[in-house]
Amino acid sequence: MKKRIVSTLLSIVTVSNLITGCSSPDIRTASGAPNSSGISNAPDITNEYNPSNVSAETLASSNADFNSALISYIEQNGFAEENYMISPTSYRAAMALAIVGADNATKEELLHAMGFNDMNELVAWYVSVTESVDKYNEWLKDAQKDFKENREDYGDGASKPSGVFDLENSIWRNTTNATGELSQDYMDYVAKNFNAAANNVSSDKITNAVNDWIDENTDGLIRSISDDLSASDLILINTLYLKASWKNDFDEYCTEEGDFTTIFGDTVSKDFMNQQEEFLYYEDDDCKFVVLPMNGGINAVFILGDATGVMDKMSEASYEDVAVSIPKFVTETSFSQNELIGFCMDRGATSAFNEDADFSIMSDEMDLFITDIIQKTKIDVDEKGVRAAAATAIIMKAGCAEIEEVKEFTADQPFTYMILTDSETPELLFYGQLVK
Repeated sequence: MKKRIVSTLLSIVTVSNLITGCSSPDIRTASGAPNSSGISNAPDITNEYNPSNVSAETLASSNADFNSALISYIEQNGFAEENYMISPTSYRAAMALAIVGADNATKEELLHAMGFNDMNELVAWYVSVTESVDKYNEWLKDAQKDFKENREDYGDGASKPSGVFDLENSIWRNTTNATGELSQDYMDYVAKNFNAAANNVSSDKITNAVNDWIDENTDGLIRSISDDLSASDLILINTLYLKASWKNDFDEYCTEEGDFTTIFGDTVSKDFMNQQEEFLYYEDDDCKFVVLPMNGGINAVFILGDATGVMDKMSEASYEDVAVSIPKFVTETSFSQNELIGFCMDRGATSAFNEDADFSIMSDEMDLFITDIIQKTKIDVDEKGVRAAAATAIIMKAGCAEIEEVKEFTADQPFTYMILTDSETPELLFYGQLVK
């Protein structure tokens, strides 16, 4: 079963971690004055970009194209018949950190590969991500305050509202291998705008240091990104972690064992969560989907059938009384076989991965290029909500590269799912499928 999503969602991403502050970041150029193509010729981080120049319609369209292209590429390269989940947000955000450090053709190619026409669009997208993080954290703060002040109104079995929506970034320089230093301007810039600290670690300690940092920032969902990072010169890391509860919990006593038909036609047993409530629901000859709201401005969308154009159909969905039956599941995925590099190259970004790379803004002492992009994800869905995490690492070296009736939604067959923000331009935090 082929599933494609053409959405108005924003995507996340990869190599570097994002800021979680409560105000819009002060984004500046990674270069000097841009030329007519929007690409600078001078490695100077000085000029400011203005994301307000980018309309919501422009951003939604570019995000839809990027998300659709990424999901299509992943499924065409070994994952069409596998359970998987990818984080477009973590991928795109991490690549933003590399783009900031790139110049000339390398910068332009990576911008276009990530679905941006220029830095203004990248900045506008980034600001929208941080706004969604802020919205969630503001909800959590208010909910916890209300719980404290009105504890007697919550009932004996109530617990304090909890959750996490966090984006983090870090940079790791291998002091044993690296022959030069990072630009101070670059380090100051990413620290201010991406909250990304640069760490200097020897080759015998860098693997454990990076993996421990990822483990901590994903609350143990992702324990490591690689077993051996000692040969790398520079690593850019992004993590995305979400722990969100359903607005309407699934009662555990309603969970029952049932049959799930896999993509191959086999029948396997799974534990199905069940509830009947009023949810946004849509159905046509190609698909049906239900939107399950989560606390803090997050939605989970479960799709049966063809997922193409679901976001276009969202405006046609209506609130219906829906009997929902969804299996509990845990999915772990690793993109570590050059899938994410292949996606970039398929979209015209080639110079970043060979000796032609220009990361001179990042460092004029090292001829850096990208040797690998790795993403690991994990999602755990149960009666209380969703825990999901992504870690994306961009590994760099200096040298030469190798390359009104009650509706029913019973997900007892292969289905697609999305975790997205409930905002004007929804951010696609996670996208996946369960097929077996």
